[in-house]
Amino acid sequence: MVKFGTLLLGLTFSALVTNPVLAASAPSPATPEVKATTAAAPAADTGATAAAPAASPATVQPAAPSTAPAAGSPTAPAAANKTAENKIGYVDVNKLLTESKSGKAALASGKARTEKLKAKIEAREKQLSKEKAALEAKAETMTMKERAAKAKEFQKKVADFQKLVRSSQEEVETMREKVNMEMSKAIKKATSNYAKTHGYAVIVDERGVLFAADSVEPKDLTEEIIPLVGEK
Repeated sequence: MVKFGTLLLGLTFSALVTNPVLAASAPSPATPEVKATTAAAPAADTGATAAAPAASPATVQPAAPSTAPAAGSPTAPAAANKTAENKIGYVDVNKLLTESKSGKAALASGKARTEKLKAKIEAREKQLSKEKAALEAKAETMTMKERAAKAKEFQKKVADFQKLVRSSQEEVETMREKVNMEMSKAIKKATSNYAKTHGYAVIVDERGVLFAADSVEPKDLTEEIIPLVGEK
């Protein structure tokens, strides 16, 4: 008889973010360049039958002064846009999961259900262990037929116990996936709204950043976004 170990059911969350970028502002559409064209004036018809006079020399029009700013001298709006586009933030997703109001509620609900399933499995396992010990103690006094019948009955209970373990594991896994999906949506919504409100071009999960140049100065926005997770 194989001894059954205690089943430990745990509920853990993971950030289901395949893309580490949690929020990014859409680029502004480029303004199309409009080129002014000057139509050539048609030649006037004099109605004369004599030979056409020699063409007068073309008059060269002076070029219009350029209004484009010199290279390296950006206008004030362009400089402002560049500053806005460079605002980058990052968050600790695990902290958003465990410290936000909605994350704490999901963890508490999952833990309560997991503990209930665990208690049920441990009680059933304890009962099976007692029945096994009782059968072994009486085995010497039973006939072969009685032992076979009892063994078959006990194996049926073992199979039911294993089915309970599997169904409990499946329930916990389904619950975990559901919570992960809901919390992932809530975090992305919170970071997206924050980015739009505060003018951030990009907000990323800090675990997804492998390198950042010294010129980049990202800000940790975790504490500011925690209260926003789960808001309607």
